[in-house]
Amino acid sequence: VQTFQRQWRVRQMGWVSVGLLALVVTSVGVVTFRDRWGLPHRPVRRDLTNQQYADQQLLPGRYDPKRYEAHPTPNPPGVAPIGPHEVPNPFDPLRNGVQSLILSVPHAVLNSREFRDRWEFMNFSRWVVLGAYFGFVLPMFTLAYASAAFGTERESRSLVWVMTRPVPRAAIYLAKFLGTLPWCVLFGLGGFAALCLAGGALGLKALELYWPAAAAGTVAFAAMFHLIGAVFRRPVVVGLVYVFFYEALVAALPGSLKLLSLTFYARSLMYNAAAAAGYPVNMLDLAQAESTGNAWAVLAAAATGLTVFGMWLFARLEYRDDV
Repeated sequence: VQTFQRQWRVRQMGWVSVGLLALVVTSVGVVTFRDRWGLPHRPVRRDLTNQQYADQQLLPGRYDPKRYEAHPTPNPPGVAPIGPHEVPNPFDPLRNGVQSLILSVPHAVLNSREFRDRWEFMNFSRWVVLGAYFGFVLPMFTLAYASAAFGTERESRSLVWVMTRPVPRAAIYLAKFLGTLPWCVLFGLGGFAALCLAGGALGLKALELYWPAAAAGTVAFAAMFHLIGAVFRRPVVVGLVYVFFYEALVAALPGSLKLLSLTFYARSLMYNAAAAAGYPVNMLDLAQAESTGNAWAVLAAAATGLTVFGMWLFARLEYRDDV
């Protein structure tokens, strides 16, 4: 209980994390407001969208004289230059028919409601959930609160006094972790909810589908950063190196080395949830995702194992307050 109350005083890293989350949420909200998650409204160039370009590939768009303006004269806004493969062949009906059929495919795809919805959701999942949340927001919040359980004691030079209480050191370690974990879950899942709400309808769907992966990743990261906070005098520096160098590098590597990454298993839960819902998970760029059962088992074992190892290690290390 004392640890839970004391964590409310975590100001510096906590406010930094909230500020960075506000920037990310604002960015997601701006993209959502401009309706840029979907493929039709994504720009081919600054003044031309995919939908406009696909429409111009149809007839009579390929006869538009504005598309034939000679370079270096810039094309009018919203008009794409004509490509050699788009030039009509009215005197060769067979070639012209085959050409028109092929060039109509992008327009047909972009007008498929099912394709647009699935592509839009997976694009949101890739950039917001997989990238912004698992790669940035989740590690920052768990690092801010989990590492501060012992970090605040070191800063106030009261760690030695805490360990003089007639309580086993292992119990102190566990109590501090249990007092810190609610804050990590609150802000970790709260940050996830904020990102999803900024995404509108897409975000609500992502929140419903991916919250178990977010919760599992939060607990595992909290156990890792709590251990780092107990062992190192500069836990924030060590934690940042771990997240933005080790996790970012190892989780993206092919082969079996990524099995040593906590992020990989949390992303695997997300990947499998999207696959079970029928979405095109190849857009997530996650090769050889672990099965759902194995990912849950590894994350649970990691959280438990790191906590037990931390209790054992904390009971044997010597601590002192430097003057």
